[in-house]
Amino acid sequence: MYIHEYQSKRLLHTYEIPIPRSEVFTQGDSIEKFVANFGGESWIVKAQIHSGGRGKAGGILWAHTKEELKQQIDKLMGTTLVTKQTDAAGLPINTLLVEKPANIKHEIYLSLLVDRASKKITAIASAEGGINIEEIAETSPEKISSVNIHKTSGIQGYHCRLLAQNLNLNKAQFKQFSHILKQMYTLFLDSDASLIEINPLIISDDESLLALDAKMNFDDNALFRHKKIASLKDTSQENPIELKAKQHDLNYVKLDGSIGCIVNGAGLAMATMDLIKHNGGEPANFLDVGGNTTGQRVTQAFNLLIDDKSVRSIFVNIFGGIVRCDVIAEGILQALEETELTLPVVVLLQGTNSEQGKEILKNKHKLITAVSELTEGAKLAIEKAGAQS
Repeated sequence: MYIHEYQSKRLLHTYEIPIPRSEVFTQGDSIEKFVANFGGESWIVKAQIHSGGRGKAGGILWAHTKEELKQQIDKLMGTTLVTKQTDAAGLPINTLLVEKPANIKHEIYLSLLVDRASKKITAIASAEGGINIEEIAETSPEKISSVNIHKTSGIQGYHCRLLAQNLNLNKAQFKQFSHILKQMYTLFLDSDASLIEINPLIISDDESLLALDAKMNFDDNALFRHKKIASLKDTSQENPIELKAKQHDLNYVKLDGSIGCIVNGAGLAMATMDLIKHNGGEPANFLDVGGNTTGQRVTQAFNLLIDDKSVRSIFVNIFGGIVRCDVIAEGILQALEETELTLPVVVLLQGTNSEQGKEILKNKHKLITAVSELTEGAKLAIEKAGAQS
């Protein structure tokens, strides 16, 4: 689960990590009343969306007077922002963070994340923080330092020293850096986070460290332990089809292609998508209905694909292990009766009761074409998608 920058900073503040002075403006607030609380200093207006690259996309604006602050709030609020990390539709701006600017002497990158390879929490730091950190990672990886932290021992002083050795910190700044890193680690464990990123962690003109931007992700499977964090979820930032899939306990990820996939099992789903691409097509989604799928879940899966206007054909690939193919076949017919589907459907049933399933589907619906082999099904789904286009 992702949260907004302003929510991340509130959590940092709770753990005694310094953040800039700021106020939050939300949809429906009075601009006049909001601006009345500000003095004559300059302010920065930051769009709150679940995406990086906001500054380059026009989502971070300066305001030097109260009148200009009103204009910048009005310019961003209620619009959508397209960044290099969003799709073409962008994400809605329903919240703004209005923040006092800091005088920056230097920018540092600092983060904690779960490293699956080492099965440890990894701390990462770089003296080249800021908006170009992705480019630094690609072109100059030697400028980025990392240490693995074993959960049994926890974060130690030497971890802080190893990370800080290339950051050019003085003694007082190193003390602050160590405090921030240790508090980040405590927050990471306390909240079952998968990522805590401060970029940039700045050295301000008074030589102190300040978290100028923050990003946090959390393990969905642990949210039942963290009701307050779960309440921070902003569903307006999620793909509506993916959100609907979660509500029905379906594993769905939107992709850019035109061939909708309904498959049981993550491995089989990946193989299906690979084969579609290998034969010149593009999958429209990853959709795993699970090994114990039912006819009703198949109907729900069809409904998801109907909502995706980029889908031109549907490839249903079911391997009957736990599930029976005849039950799935009945579910497919039920789905076609209950939905407004007008797209061609290619169906591959293999495994338990697959022959019975094929017989159930045989000549039952003009949209359905049954196949007996995976490559055949992928090629036919691509062909039918092309015909629909």
